[in-house]
Amino acid sequence: MSYKNTSNIYGFVSKNFHWIMTVLIVCNFILGIFLDDLEKGPVRFLLFSIHKSTGIVVLMLLIFRFFWRIINITPAPLGRVKFLNTLSKLGHYFFYFILLVVTLSGWTYSSAKGGPVSVFGLFSVPALVEKNNEVAKIAINIHVISVYVFITVLSLHVLISLFHHYILKDKTLSRMWYGKSD
Repeated sequence: MSYKNTSNIYGFVSKNFHWIMTVLIVCNFILGIFLDDLEKGPVRFLLFSIHKSTGIVVLMLLIFRFFWRIINITPAPLGRVKFLNTLSKLGHYFFYFILLVVTLSGWTYSSAKGGPVSVFGLFSVPALVEKNNEVAKIAINIHVISVYVFITVLSLHVLISLFHHYILKDKTLSRMWYGKSD
C-alpha cells in the first residue's frame, strides 16, 4: 500500500488520518455527553482534561490532514453525476470547517473559563481569550451546537458510505479501508 493517494485509492497516510480521527472524535463525543452528568470532583476534572486534550489533538490532526489533502491528490469520484460529486466534495470541506468550529469553540470555552489548556500533561496551548464568563457562555453554546451539526453530518456520511457499499456496490468505502481495494 502506498503512503500517498493515487487516482484510484487513498494512501496509508490519508486512511490513518481518516480512521484515527474518527475514533478520537466519536470517543470524545461520547465522553463529552457523559461529562454533563458527572458531579464536580477529581473524576470529572480528569475526564474534562482528557476531553480537552483529545480536542486539541484532533485540531492538530485536522491541520495536518488539511495540508496533506492540499499537497496530495484525491482519488477520482466513482459516481458519474457531476452534481453529486460536487456535493460530496463540498461535504468533505464542510467536515473540515465544522471540526474547526468544534475544536476552536471548545478551546475558547476552556480559555475563557480558566486559561491555557494542558494537553495530556505534555505541553500546554495558550489561552485564546482572557478569562470571561460571557465569552465562555457563547463559546460553549457554539461548541455544543457545532458538535451536534458535526454528528449529524457524520451520520449522513456513514449512511452514504454504506449506500455506496451495499446498494451501489462500488468501491467508495473499500478504498478508504485497509487492505486491497482495487
